[in-house]
Amino acid sequence: MTESRQEKAAGEPSVEVAEKVELLISPRRSLMAKSMGVQPLSSGSMHHVISTIARQAGCEVLREIRPGRKLKTLSSADEATNIYKVRMDVDAAAALYQTTPPNVAVELDSLLSYGQASYSPTFSAVFAQQPGLLREYHVQAQQVHFRVIGAKGEPIRDAQIIVESAGFPQEGVTNNKGEVALSIFAQSGGAQVKSLLIRPAKDFWNKYIRSPSLSLTGVNLVKLQPLSEAIPNFPNDASYGWGQKYMGLDQLPDEYTGKGIKIAIIDSGADNKHPILSHLKNGIDVTNNYDTNSWVEDIVGHGTHCAGIITGQPSGSEAIRGFAPEAEIYVFKVFPGGQFSSLIDALSHCIELGVDVVNMSLGSSDSSEAVEQQIEEAVQHGIACIVAAGNNGGAVQYPARSPNAMAVGALGMLNEFPKDSWEAQTVIPSTASADGLFVPRFSAFGQEISVAAPGVGIVSSVPDKGFDVQSGTSMAAPHVTGLAALLLAHHPLFKGALRQKDVSRVTALYQLIQSLAAPMPLGAERVGAGVPKLFGINSAFESAKEQARAAGTHAATAQGPSPATPYSGFTMSPLQGYPPQATPSWQGQFVPGGYYPSEIAAVNPQQPMVSSFPDGFALSAYGMQFVDPRAIRYW
Repeated sequence: MTESRQEKAAGEPSVEVAEKVELLISPRRSLMAKSMGVQPLSSGSMHHVISTIARQAGCEVLREIRPGRKLKTLSSADEATNIYKVRMDVDAAAALYQTTPPNVAVELDSLLSYGQASYSPTFSAVFAQQPGLLREYHVQAQQVHFRVIGAKGEPIRDAQIIVESAGFPQEGVTNNKGEVALSIFAQSGGAQVKSLLIRPAKDFWNKYIRSPSLSLTGVNLVKLQPLSEAIPNFPNDASYGWGQKYMGLDQLPDEYTGKGIKIAIIDSGADNKHPILSHLKNGIDVTNNYDTNSWVEDIVGHGTHCAGIITGQPSGSEAIRGFAPEAEIYVFKVFPGGQFSSLIDALSHCIELGVDVVNMSLGSSDSSEAVEQQIEEAVQHGIACIVAAGNNGGAVQYPARSPNAMAVGALGMLNEFPKDSWEAQTVIPSTASADGLFVPRFSAFGQEISVAAPGVGIVSSVPDKGFDVQSGTSMAAPHVTGLAALLLAHHPLFKGALRQKDVSRVTALYQLIQSLAAPMPLGAERVGAGVPKLFGINSAFESAKEQARAAGTHAATAQGPSPATPYSGFTMSPLQGYPPQATPSWQGQFVPGGYYPSEIAAVNPQQPMVSSFPDGFALSAYGMQFVDPRAIRYW
């Protein structure tokens, strides 16, 4: 900022306001540097670079971010790793960007958004629908009164009301009497109110009304349907949502709970006062100086909803269950106000804690090299990154489009929501299948989509001990995160050589998840490999238990080394009904020390077993719907 000459002459101190931007300055580390053909910076060189930048006028170094203490992707012990967040004038930032050396990345510390689908038109959508909005015309404001009640006439407080008319949508929240007054603007000679959306805070379905007939003199009464009316026996005896049932969770014995697996949820926090989330004990509030207590204050509600899908634990009369109720959960609060730097911080903690799988129901239209290097490092440490694809109805957002992440699109099911709900407006009729599955309008699409999961009309926990219906790829990603935790905890593939947390384990998990999905006629750019399901996986889980028991007995009685397997590898031929590129001829070698039947010599050579390919790709015939055991030959 510079002092105004005119006011300086007058003896009055003043400064001229200059636009500032926040940047991330990061060294391009080993793997990324190698891919770009550049030499990584040393720690001393990076420190010199930042010191030089800090001396520039108008520049302030805000933070130094350490990506972790046990990085696996470094080429030397002295390689620069720390990332710097700086604030500087726009002109200086532009000059810095244009003169950046090839082994340093300079980028905006962009804001992240959580991936719940938007319930109101965007800024651009408003102007696109009303191209004459910027012209001069007469606008008249009128007060309209609303009262929102439940089925028994009880007032519903904290319900959000959104009215779309001329100009920007008008919003308000009901008081303790369930009432709110809004100023409705009508364009002279044009349409009046286009739509009315009532979005309750908890325990009721939302309601969407097109071209509502509103009274300008009386009170407009809106009655909402309680969740308990729409969902039989809710929440006392409704353990599984439609999405969990579609993915087969209700068919698994209750003993499979994800115990022993560490899951991180990077979101808006999680309210552990909720009965089904009272087991959540670990978290960090990245937005509040890494406070270890305030992560439970979820003012957004988004993270609490995701947590319920992943790890909800039935409690008392509330029987709602998540995929992995006994997994060890770590909550990282980055919203509201989350930026790329917040995500880097959270992932750094995940590496330090030895997390197995992380759920990121968030994204940005921008990409980030600094974040990408951190995700790459997380994967090297065996952390699977499950990310919501985005709700813009267009290109996949970042970090879902990272090659190191598993991007999840959303699907809906007809008849799983009221016809007058907002969810009913998301249906693309041409995509509806015979069983009622459809692609919602909001779900991002592209070649980066790995799989899809239920993400429309999903009921889960929200703050203040309630339940709410939410939609978005944010709700789809936790379904896959929970399923991933079950596979890591109970599938035999991860009981042998792939028990070790490294990139091979993550690759194997991604491949196994995709293999559990059947092809769908909705387009791979929207659903990837399809929806992964747990039907039939129980036999694999049971066999892992049997082998663990057998291994324990053998360890207690063995006097010498275990006998070697009589087989040294396998060949799997292309399968009938599938194109050659879908099931090529595969060959591989068995993994030393991997999981095999205890009496291998007595096993029929056609029995599925765990094996590993020379390139590190792992395969288990258990649970893979497209694998016909008759196509496997062991040798």
